[in-house]
Amino acid sequence: MTHVLLQAAETVHHGKELPFAPIWYGVITLAIGLSLLGLLWSFRSSLALDPVEHHHDDIAGDDIAGERPHGTKGSHH
Repeated sequence: MTHVLLQAAETVHHGKELPFAPIWYGVITLAIGLSLLGLLWSFRSSLALDPVEHHHDDIAGDDIAGERPHGTKGSHH
């Protein structure tokens, strides 16, 4: 049994030759990653982080002492 394992370990399996040097796989991967990061960066301000609409009608000063009747819209800040 050990003879079979030693013989299998000595047998070298050579796969297909790579089309270009292995360093270029890293360079291409880095370029693709940076391109995708640039694409992501271009959309950096398009996401609405607070999807609740803000109607700043309370800025006009028509509410009394910061209190508002129940059910009226306005800023929740």
